[in-house]
Amino acid sequence: MQLREFFCGARNVAGLLLSLLRFRNCVIGFLGVLVGASFTYSGFGVFFSSDVFIAGLAVFLIIGAGNILNDYFDIEIDKINKPAKPLPAGRISKSDALMLSIVLFLFGVGLSKLVNQYTLYLAALNTIVLILYAIYSKRMLLVSNLVISYLVASVFVFGALINVESMASLSDSSFTVLSILVLCSFLMTLSREIIKDIEDVKGDKYKYAQTLPVRFGETTAKRVAVFFTLLAVLSSLLPFFLYVGINEPEFNLVVYIVLVGLADMVFFASIFMPEYIAQRIIVGGMMISLFAFLLGDMVPKISF
Repeated sequence: MQLREFFCGARNVAGLLLSLLRFRNCVIGFLGVLVGASFTYSGFGVFFSSDVFIAGLAVFLIIGAGNILNDYFDIEIDKINKPAKPLPAGRISKSDALMLSIVLFLFGVGLSKLVNQYTLYLAALNTIVLILYAIYSKRMLLVSNLVISYLVASVFVFGALINVESMASLSDSSFTVLSILVLCSFLMTLSREIIKDIEDVKGDKYKYAQTLPVRFGETTAKRVAVFFTLLAVLSSLLPFFLYVGINEPEFNLVVYIVLVGLADMVFFASIFMPEYIAQRIIVGGMMISLFAFLLGDMVPKISF
C-alpha cells in the first residue's frame, strides 16, 4: 500500500511539474536547438554531441523557468482565463513556484556556460528578457508579442552557436536558409501570440492589460494575426526559389517542400478556426516545420 501511495504521489508531482514547465514548449525549444546546430554541423563526427544535448537541456530549463515565472505574475488573470493551471488552482504556492523558476534559470544559464561563451551570453541575455517580459508583458501592447517572437527565433541562433568554430565556413546559402528559419519562426510565433491574446481577452480586460485585442478589438487583432501567418507561409517558400535548378544543392529541396508544404497547410487552416483551437494546431505546424528545416539541411550531409 505504501509503495502504491509513493508511486501515486510521484506521478502527481511529475504531472504538476510538467504542467508548470509547459513540457511541450520546452521540448520544442530542445528540438529548435538541434535544428539550429544542424546548420553549423560540418558533416563529420557525431551530430548529436554532448554539447548539443547540454545546450538543448539549457534551453529546455530556461524556457520552463520563464513559463513558471510568467504564471507567477499572471496568476490573477489566469484565475479567469485558465483557472485549472497549477498556480491559480492552488496546486503549488507562489513562493515555491518562484523558487523553482529561479533554480531552473540558474541551472539553464550554468549549463550554457559549459558549451561556450557565446551560448552563455545569449542564455544570460534571454534570461533577463524573460524576467522583464514576465513582469511587464501585459503593459507593453504589441511589444510583448514581439519579445516572445524574438525569444523563440533566438533558439535557432543559440543552436548554431554551439558549433561557433564552423560559422566562419558557413556557406552563404546555408546562412540564408538559417535566416529564413529565424524569420519564419518569428512571424509564426507573432501570429500565435496575438491569437492567444484574443483567447485571453476576458481576463486581460479585467486586469486592464494592454494587448492588441483589448486596445483595438478582436476583429482587428485577428486580421493582424492572419497577416503575419500569410507572411510566414510566403517566407517558408523562399528556399524553393533559392535552390531550384541547382545541381546537388546543400539543402534537400524535396524533403523540405513536402514537410513545409504540410506545415503551411496547417497554418493556413488555423486562420479559419476558433482561437482556442488555432493556437494549438499552430504548434503542430511548427513541429512539422522544424523537421522540414532539420531534414532539409541534414540529408545532404549524411553519407549512405
